[in-house]
Amino acid sequence: MSETRKPFAYVTNKGKTMRTDVLEQYALKSDSKQLPSDVFHNVYGNLGVVSPLYNPEALARILELNTYHYRCCRTKARETAGLGWKLKPREEENPSQEQYDRVVAFFEELPEPITSVLNKTMFDYESVGYGALELVRTDHKPDGEPVLLKHIPAHTIRIHSDMMRYVQMRGTRKRWFKSIELESDIDFESGQIREINSISPERRASEVMWLVNYTPRSDYYGLPDIIPALGAVHGDISRRDYNISFFDNYGVPAYAVFVTGNFDPGEEDEHGKTELEKAIEEHFQTLSKDPHSTLILTVPTRAGDDGDVQIQFKPLSVDVKEASFRLYRKDNRDEILSAHGVPPYRAGIAEVGSLSGNTAQESTEIYKRSIIEPRQETLETLINRYIVWGAFEATDWEFKLEEIDTRDEKHDLELAIKLFENAAITPNKLIENFGHKFGLEPSDDPLMDEFYLKGTPISQIAEQQEEDNEALMAMNNLHEQLIEIARKDRSYKSEED
Repeated sequence: MSETRKPFAYVTNKGKTMRTDVLEQYALKSDSKQLPSDVFHNVYGNLGVVSPLYNPEALARILELNTYHYRCCRTKARETAGLGWKLKPREEENPSQEQYDRVVAFFEELPEPITSVLNKTMFDYESVGYGALELVRTDHKPDGEPVLLKHIPAHTIRIHSDMMRYVQMRGTRKRWFKSIELESDIDFESGQIREINSISPERRASEVMWLVNYTPRSDYYGLPDIIPALGAVHGDISRRDYNISFFDNYGVPAYAVFVTGNFDPGEEDEHGKTELEKAIEEHFQTLSKDPHSTLILTVPTRAGDDGDVQIQFKPLSVDVKEASFRLYRKDNRDEILSAHGVPPYRAGIAEVGSLSGNTAQESTEIYKRSIIEPRQETLETLINRYIVWGAFEATDWEFKLEEIDTRDEKHDLELAIKLFENAAITPNKLIENFGHKFGLEPSDDPLMDEFYLKGTPISQIAEQQEEDNEALMAMNNLHEQLIEIARKDRSYKSEED
């Protein structure tokens, strides 16, 4: 087997030469991967606060480094909590209107829309692994009605080891909060636990609702879905930085130059280029201006050599190299999407010839059932348990988040038309489901509430059938009468004979 030869240098499309060792240096070169420091690192032991498994500031920064990760977090947060909300009666008969009015007034009078508050919290949940909501009551009374619900940026807050207290840090300032389940007061400046109503209202800590993306590795914090795909994120960063740095400096490798034999490349100049490299570079720069120029190289040999030196130029397949970069990026992208469980087109990726038709619809349904709905149930449980049913005691109602619409309206409309033609749905019901798309309104005409079979109302078909039956019976009777007359006529003639 012949020994694989290593190129002496590469020539790029810019006419520059680059030795093999320089290319290898670029392949290994990357930006520092050090994580930003945790602002809590000096207070974990002093305050009894638990350190997260991963630095939240670093996790938040990853959002800025990868398009697909950022879009997946945004998409899941919005489709979980950003599409709207409603109060739904828990009992069908006579739910309390007074309860409804109090709860709706609270949500609608918040300084920031409730969907925005929950959307931010879920964005933290997706990017950092946990989220926090601050609940403020009237005069900070333990049994007071809620007056404010606000998002707390997850990277600024940590949980105490007793799981009943939380501390937020911004710069050198600290603020303490208490768990919404704690039946004691906490001093918001010192974090000390006191008996209920033993602290003045202005020093009482407000409450926190805490939600985590569960991991068996921690009882205190969750992990974002991106963690298993961090290698793909950093791989894509390295690919991007390599491409930018390398191609800005050298261009695209076009030829590999093989020099064999006991040759002397000559001395290096102040830029580290040998005389042989400069000769090759000058030729290819001239070649870009005059494609028919001839390359004449004089390669000095080392002392005592027989002078058998060979130079060979081999064109490189740039398309393959560029395609390999694209495939590598696609692999990284697919791993990130898989970690998040988001279908490509919901992350703004259009792939021609894939995920179309029924496959796309099924993929969306799986995404809705396995990713979005469990998150909505978590949020709804928190809001209902501690605000709607707890603080307001509005047990006749429940808070519900709007679901994403996964319907294939064209398919549904075609199905509805078939049902209409086969007397399974009325025109008014058809308009009720699809008429808003065309500005149609249900009609009071009784015929619009009829069932139609092949364009004919069922009632008319029944009437026609009844008339046809009566006519048939009349014809049968006439037929029988004629038969009887004929029978009598034959009998009369027989008697005459």
